[in-house]
Amino acid sequence: MQAIIGQHVYRSHEMTYAGKAITCGHCGHPITGERKTKQTKNGEREYVYYRCTYYNVPGHPRTRITEAALDRQVLTLFDRMRIEDDGVREWFRAVLQSQTLDDQAETRAQRGELMRQLTLLANQQDRLLNMRLGDQIDEDTFAAKHTELRDRTASIKLQIDVLDRSRDETAELAVKVFEISQTLRQQWLTVDYATKRRILEIVCLNCTLVDVTLFPTIRKPFDVFAEGLNCHDSRGDRI
Repeated sequence: MQAIIGQHVYRSHEMTYAGKAITCGHCGHPITGERKTKQTKNGEREYVYYRCTYYNVPGHPRTRITEAALDRQVLTLFDRMRIEDDGVREWFRAVLQSQTLDDQAETRAQRGELMRQLTLLANQQDRLLNMRLGDQIDEDTFAAKHTELRDRTASIKLQIDVLDRSRDETAELAVKVFEISQTLRQQWLTVDYATKRRILEIVCLNCTLVDVTLFPTIRKPFDVFAEGLNCHDSRGDRI
């Protein structure tokens, strides 16, 4: 796209980290980015703006926000998640690790109960087979009961598999999320647009741009960091 304004030539093309990651507060459509190149006496200068994809629809607010202004709001959000005190950061990391261990202990207890039920079902299957071999039950009764026990066994094995995978996947998830939250500012300043969009999708359920103000809804557990930690109350005497 090219337009001549006064003595300057402007060329623009869409580029964005926003996409569906940020929506318009007026109409709900995605916010898109546009890079404009201005030809001046001193050479070309580039400007990046963000606007609704329905920006040109009659009646829609003709509002744009510069990339720098949008970045400042995103970085302010990340700064709310940042714990500056190294001691507090280490303490919170230790708490997360402790809670993870507690969760793992509960998972082991649940797995133990499921294994107990699995053993009982295996014994029932053995008794059922012996009864059929001894002609104590007919073939139809055996088949129906065998199917019931088989289905219950499959269901419990599935529950055990889900627990095992959940334990493995969540063992370090809380700590990893915390580490991510502490480095978002550094990442944001160095990554490309696609990665920026992915970061927003990970941290936020949704982001709405109302006029030129960003209103994010933060995912759990990032919202805990954004709301702030009451460290003095939580730690007692540094605990």
